[in-house]
Amino acid sequence: MALPAAAQEILPPPPFVPAAFEPRAVDGGSILLERPSPLAGAAAGPEVAPALLLPTVAAPADSLPCPECAPPRRFWFGALELMIAQAIPLTYNAVIRDAEWAQISLKSWGDNLQFPWQWDNNQFVNNQFSHPYHGSLYFNSARANGYDFWQSAPWAFAGSLMWELFGEVWAPSPNDLLNTSLGGIALGETLYRLSSAIIENEATGFERVARETGAFLLNPIRGFSRLVHGDATRVTRTPGSYRPSKFYSLVEVGGRRFATSADITDTTALDQGYVQFLLQYGDQFEDVTKSPFSTLQVSGMITSNSGTKAKGLGELRAYGNLWGKHLGSDTSNVVLVARMTYDYFSNAAFELGGQGFQAGIRAATDRGRPWRFVGEALARANPIAATRSDYFVTAEGRDYDYGVGGGAALRGLAVWAGRLTVDVNGSYLWIPVLSGFAGDHHNWFFTASARGYLFSRIGIGALYGRYWRNSQYDFQPDVSQNSSEGRVFLTLAIPRWY
Repeated sequence: MALPAAAQEILPPPPFVPAAFEPRAVDGGSILLERPSPLAGAAAGPEVAPALLLPTVAAPADSLPCPECAPPRRFWFGALELMIAQAIPLTYNAVIRDAEWAQISLKSWGDNLQFPWQWDNNQFVNNQFSHPYHGSLYFNSARANGYDFWQSAPWAFAGSLMWELFGEVWAPSPNDLLNTSLGGIALGETLYRLSSAIIENEATGFERVARETGAFLLNPIRGFSRLVHGDATRVTRTPGSYRPSKFYSLVEVGGRRFATSADITDTTALDQGYVQFLLQYGDQFEDVTKSPFSTLQVSGMITSNSGTKAKGLGELRAYGNLWGKHLGSDTSNVVLVARMTYDYFSNAAFELGGQGFQAGIRAATDRGRPWRFVGEALARANPIAATRSDYFVTAEGRDYDYGVGGGAALRGLAVWAGRLTVDVNGSYLWIPVLSGFAGDHHNWFFTASARGYLFSRIGIGALYGRYWRNSQYDFQPDVSQNSSEGRVFLTLAIPRWY
């Protein structure tokens, strides 16, 4: 059972080499030279130098211009892209689907400006995934047109506010505004960074087409901007900021079982197949003091759609650094961190979604030893959080309560380099209800997992998880839930994009 409150990581093994490598320019190309391994950001993992991640071409890059190193700000084109991001779904729903909420008019605009805001009652996946993704388009309308992270953040709020007031007949919703804005910033910068890692401005031919297509699929707003302004075809120098200091990915395939009791062998338990991915960008110690999202993590899970409560999209998580400080030297193994988070969980045991922030301390033992230990202690705050309700159900499909969230998380990780990882997580999240049936939801999460690597980057693993919920309602009977989860899986570490 994945931890929504903890920055949980799934760690692949390091390659069986004594050192990482660094690229050195030679006659316009590059070679790889051994260097001491940098401080590992999350304990063991394939340390992938930029030259391994995205190999350079033979042409000397230093002689090429670099217009993207200091891109111009294109306010009006960014505003146009934001309007397109609103016009396409609005037109589709108004004309093709003839949706009631999309039949906007001057009267609906006046009503939305005059009457009170109301909480939205759409289904969980719509409010907790679709709205944040839409917000990422607003964010990237600025980010892809020369604005930095902090300058792009207001665009997510502005786009969301415009939609709430003028894009729907229904009353504007506070949960939609927060989900779209905060979730849009977190997902938007994640997609911007990952699309940057694919882009290779020196490439030509099929490789260039493949890279630009991949970047477009990840970040369509940015892809459209690159096409219009010629960046998708122009041969220039790739900015160094597009390359993370470290990058690795992981894929797991296996089965999991959810039980509505502490007994995982319960005959009423739900069995599912699943595929999970994880992408780690940057070093969680060395890069935490740099610009926002210089180190980030995104993971997701697709499950077999069995059972009435199981959803195809089981998990989607993202977090990135906002601030960091080394305690001691700049290469210290102890750092204070502040992160922005996006969480989406929908499974047989619980539904939980939220946009928020984490802050705390992260520490690791010295590198260079066969065993390494990493620890984390984080506080959590969610301006908006949603969790499954026992009583609240609407005709539109909403069956969850909204509230703010607060809590804490602890994590301990032990790594035997190249062979084994053991990961233990525990967290607590309190959600006082603002919309739904009045009360308080108290959520506790625990997971313990182990991964052993048998053939270089191929391994097997298992996970055991528990979820406890105590919902104390003001005017309804209280409800307690005690659920368990078990997983077995194959795991594959992929140190390259291809």
